[in-house]
Amino acid sequence: MPYSKTVLDHLENPRNVGELADATVTSSVINSACGDQIKLFIKLLDKNITSVKMQAYGCAPTLASASLLTEWLIDKTIHQASLLETDELIKMLEGLPRGKKHAADLAIEALQTALSKLNK
Repeated sequence: MPYSKTVLDHLENPRNVGELADATVTSSVINSACGDQIKLFIKLLDKNITSVKMQAYGCAPTLASASLLTEWLIDKTIHQASLLETDELIKMLEGLPRGKKHAADLAIEALQTALSKLNK
């Protein structure tokens, strides 16, 4: 399966790249099997996500997953964000090739890691 138009678009034009100096919460996750990494920076106002940035290193689907995730998260509530699952992210990406599900898993792990820090 070739990469979808959505994956290619986010690969060629990644969104929300960089750091967010005034982030409310951050996370950094690494896939120990392949070395892909996603750093996520989330800014909240009350319980609403107002800004998101990311830094992603790895394969094309990892970069696209992180980019799409940042777009989707803006203007969501913490609760809405907590409900996002890998399969839904893959649908938004219009699918991933076999063996590349780990990219969406890593993006969701970065999100869940960040959200878990809010409850501490």
